[in-house]
This record gives sequence, C-alpha cells and structure tokens, in this order.
Amino acid sequence: MKTKFIIFFMFVSFIALAQNGNKNIDQALKLIDNRENASYFEVTKDMFQMLSDTRDISPEFKEYISKLHKLKMIQPTGEKQRELGEEFYKIILANTNLSEYTRLMTQRDQHSKLSFYKKEGKNENEFLLLSNNMIIYITGTLDLKSIHEFEQVIKIAGNAVGM
Repeated sequence: MKTKFIIFFMFVSFIALAQNGNKNIDQALKLIDNRENASYFEVTKDMFQMLSDTRDISPEFKEYISKLHKLKMIQPTGEKQRELGEEFYKIILANTNLSEYTRLMTQRDQHSKLSFYKKEGKNENEFLLLSNNMIIYITGTLDLKSIHEFEQVIKIAGNAVGM
C-alpha cells in the first residue's frame, strides 16, 4: 500500500512539474496582471459586440470590431519600468508554451526586445505582441492578410492606455 501511495505521489508531482511552461497565454498573464506597477487593460467579446451594434460607426469599422473577441494589454509603470518590463517578458516566456505559435517577428537591441506570435485556430486566431515595454494579446477572426486590421487593434490598445 505504501508503495502505491509513493508511486501515486511521485506521478502527481511529476504532472505538476510538467505543467510549468504549459500555461495558456491568459493563465500566464494572470501571473502579472494585478501587479502594483502594471497598467492593465482588457476588452471582452461582449464589449466588442456592443461597439459593433452602435449606429454611429462606419460599416467598415463595425465589420472590423465584430472580428475581435478579446484584447488584453499589460504595460509596466513606475520608476523601475525597464526592469519590470524585462521581468514580465521573462514570466510570459517561462510560463507559456509557445510551441503551437508561429513567431512572425523578433527584434532585439540593447534597450528593447519584441516578439510577435500568431496561432491559427479553427474558430479564432491568437496574436501575442510581447515586448519589455508592453504585452498585447488579441483573439478573434482577424488574420494578417489585412494588416490594417491589426494596426487598428494596436491603435485601440494604445489609446486606452494613453500611448
């Protein structure tokens, strides 16, 4: 009986250890979204639906908004913004399994890091813009064939946090 218990305990421990790095992006963002020196912004599918039902917007913008399901943005703030941004960047990389994502772009220099990832899904696509200045996560039926759509998402996120 003790042997079975020990084997069971080891098995459960092994599974718990194997989970590290296998969080989805939402779960990894929860590790940093309530930090003291972080600005957090989120728009849900329901809000995008409300916006697309508004009469005062153009048909093009209405169609565009209806393609968005989720937008999350986290930005480090405060005196140690650069160090905190580095920490956020590392937390997302360490806790997220990005093997199912295609890296579209990477840029690094002595002051900044930026990576752009895409994951195509059956019902929606996911985009992750990961930098030491901000993290933007977007889901929806957007695709990169119309880069203008993605530029609009960045504008929405930037306006929301005063960038």
